[in-house]
Amino acid sequence: MYMTYRTTIKEAIDENVDFAIFSGDFFHRKDVDARALKDAEKGLEELGDENIPLVAVEGNHDSSIYKKDLTWLEYLHAKGSLILLEANLLGEGQVFEKHDEENPGASSGFVDIGNVRIFGLQYLGQRTSEYLSTVGEGIQEVNEKFGKPEFTILVGHFGIEGHIPGMVGGVSYNDLADLEEVVDYLALGHLHKNYSHGDWVFNPGSLEAHSVREANWDLGYYLVDIDEEEPTVDHIYSKRRPYFSIKFQVDSYETPRELRNGLAQEIEDKKPEVENVQKRENFKKKDQKREPIIDFRLRGLLQFNRTQLDVDELKSVIEDTVKPLKVRVNDATESKEVPEILREFEGEESIRDEEGRIDKERLEHAVFKKLVGKDSRYKENKKEVADFLKSVKMNLQAGESYESIAEEIKQKRRGLFPIQEGDNR
Repeated sequence: MYMTYRTTIKEAIDENVDFAIFSGDFFHRKDVDARALKDAEKGLEELGDENIPLVAVEGNHDSSIYKKDLTWLEYLHAKGSLILLEANLLGEGQVFEKHDEENPGASSGFVDIGNVRIFGLQYLGQRTSEYLSTVGEGIQEVNEKFGKPEFTILVGHFGIEGHIPGMVGGVSYNDLADLEEVVDYLALGHLHKNYSHGDWVFNPGSLEAHSVREANWDLGYYLVDIDEEEPTVDHIYSKRRPYFSIKFQVDSYETPRELRNGLAQEIEDKKPEVENVQKRENFKKKDQKREPIIDFRLRGLLQFNRTQLDVDELKSVIEDTVKPLKVRVNDATESKEVPEILREFEGEESIRDEEGRIDKERLEHAVFKKLVGKDSRYKENKKEVADFLKSVKMNLQAGESYESIAEEIKQKRRGLFPIQEGDNR
């Protein structure tokens, strides 16, 4: 992660950019340790030494929706290490206040850099759509007061629906109509996957993969030139560590020894493929191959007692052959007694994927539906309630505040179950 961050900064300096944009989740966790903060500040100092301002907004990993203390990004903004932008949507006054370099405060609303005006919209969770028209009006008010710039950028931390299967709570393209009238370039964050829409909505994806699924995405950043009559937008792959996924079926091995020997042969056969991945330019470090992270997935029906499955021994087989930085094990094997248990859930919907394997998300949804269906109050709406429970789980995993989730639950409950006379909820 650190090498990816520093390399990207170096490439920005080499390209002699006028400014850089970071659209949220500057830190991966809210509880930033001293080493991570020091590393972040060192990179920001390098940009500062080259007079390259970094403009940022807060993401869900940077701060809760309901603030109580100064966040790390607000601290870096107050120091002058970066320019933190956010919209004033919950209080009185203007939606966007102009950045004051001499008295920056905890954050600003917009900043002018040359002929470009940049606005910021912080993470608002599933309430984002409600405020987009207000954001558009706020941009218009600024332009009426200070004059319309040649180019307008809005930096936002939210996702557009339809780009990641199973994602809930995204903004629809129709919701962006009010912004398209006043924004030339919508610089998005939040979803780690690269995507764009038309000639004005751009999401570069994260710089580094945070999961095996992300490792297969085209991660990186955009290099944008707006000096020409028509802006040019190029997606650049970030320098990052190689990932390699190895799926191993256990069904045909009667004993632990047979399974180990089978895996050893499989890894030996896969070794050239791993080396080819390591040779990709964006996976190298100074023209040298980097140690990969191996995603090791065990699949199928074990033919022997689970207590005899030595996962550490199987990891050592991989480590001895391809010399990875780390082996991440995903053991999704089934014991012989498991199919009997699963039949209880294989009724109204399939819990297996196209290849016949148990799909964790489908199983989870089936469990939610079964639990909800046991309560007579929710039985008629069990699918909708199960869908919402999945949404709540994902929001908790994304780090959304408990207060925001509690409010969302109240609103959903009122929508599904209208208030009856005498009900004071």
